[in-house]
Amino acid sequence: MGLKGKLFKVGLVLMLIAVIPGLPPKTVFPFKPISITPARPLTGVLAPNQLLNGAERLHEGGLLQPESVLVRGNATYVSVYGGKVVELGEQGSVRTVIKLGPECVGTYSERICGRPLGIDFDTKGNNLIVVDPYLGIWQVHIKTGEKKLLISKTNAIIEDGLGKPGTGSAPSTRSRHTTRQPNIPNDVAVARNGDFYWSDTASDFIFEDAIPALLCNPSGRLLHYSRAEGKSRVLIDEVYGANGVVLSPDESFVLVGELGGQLIRRYYLKGPNAGTQDIFIDGLPGAVDNLNGDAHGFWAALVIAVDENNPSFIGLLAPFPNLRRLLVRLFVLAEAPFKLWYDATGSDFALWVTHHIGHLGGLVGLFPDRATVLRLDWEGNIVMALHSDDSSSPVISQAVLQGKEHLLLGSPVNPWLGRVKLTPETLAALKGTLRAAMEAPKKPATAVPPREEL
Repeated sequence: MGLKGKLFKVGLVLMLIAVIPGLPPKTVFPFKPISITPARPLTGVLAPNQLLNGAERLHEGGLLQPESVLVRGNATYVSVYGGKVVELGEQGSVRTVIKLGPECVGTYSERICGRPLGIDFDTKGNNLIVVDPYLGIWQVHIKTGEKKLLISKTNAIIEDGLGKPGTGSAPSTRSRHTTRQPNIPNDVAVARNGDFYWSDTASDFIFEDAIPALLCNPSGRLLHYSRAEGKSRVLIDEVYGANGVVLSPDESFVLVGELGGQLIRRYYLKGPNAGTQDIFIDGLPGAVDNLNGDAHGFWAALVIAVDENNPSFIGLLAPFPNLRRLLVRLFVLAEAPFKLWYDATGSDFALWVTHHIGHLGGLVGLFPDRATVLRLDWEGNIVMALHSDDSSSPVISQAVLQGKEHLLLGSPVNPWLGRVKLTPETLAALKGTLRAAMEAPKKPATAVPPREEL
């Protein structure tokens, strides 16, 4: 058989894999074309600069995958590989606050030993709320490490929210049936009353299979958890890679970043639009990761840069559902024998293979060199963009102010915590935006009929 005949047979097999109904996986939503707003040009406020160049590498080699970062006073809390959250002290000390899962046998065993992606300070005690995509959502006492599972991945009580997912409208009746279990719990924002808002990145695959998860149609969610009732409610469904979550200062709305859609969604909690959602900002020049807010605005980390010269692989494939379905099925077929092998024998090699097939970390070498952090105000305006091109602290998942002049940079891949000293010009611009926010006239409140709020 000639080369043309072999290629024809391969093409025929691939076409059949793509179109035959009933082949795994069975996804929550059918494969359909996805529309993603093109990234904004790197001009004006987004123009390239080197404000994040020359970042320090704190605790290099000692903090693996410091994904989420919090600062309170002189203490810094960081979620790291292995199901851990650690506290960094002033004199370089490192104290383990919590170890959620069993000990790891290697970086490929995160589904067993855990890998927290999101943390936030509790408002009902000296606790952290810790979100692990494999082990669920936990309440952890900062000093004692005492832990309590709040949301399990297998028996969580999750109710549908208002109306049809993704419509942005709030009908008069609320569905109360239990919906699907969480698959990739990702981030959390705690409200003043102790309730919290959390993201579930996708429902079709687990976190270590993030590539096929993002090739499926959006199945991520933003949810509200009631501490009093011990159950969650879906606020927004069909979010394309639900990621960072942050509450507005007055808790009138909550934001969730989209890793795949390169945008941030808003869900209104109070006021005339309560119970509805809209696009807070779109066309961002990168995949949105964690969000970190204060009284005057918030930081948004763009973990994978996207621009005219560096298109998103997700964006390129989004309009082609049959191609995405083919790729997902190929991932599943490639992984299936090794999953069976691991389930039957517990083989470390099989675990290693199943971890790396479909893991987004395998594509890090293909990511653009640009690293970007955005500063936005609560009106949805980009007020500052900080970039780097020197790989001193690439692949940024979170940006958090430390003290008066430093920015800490978390990462899902680096074995260190980045820290950059902000330039006097950056600090002046930041102070200027804060001053303008404080001096801006307040909009008069509009009287509206009372309605149910969270």
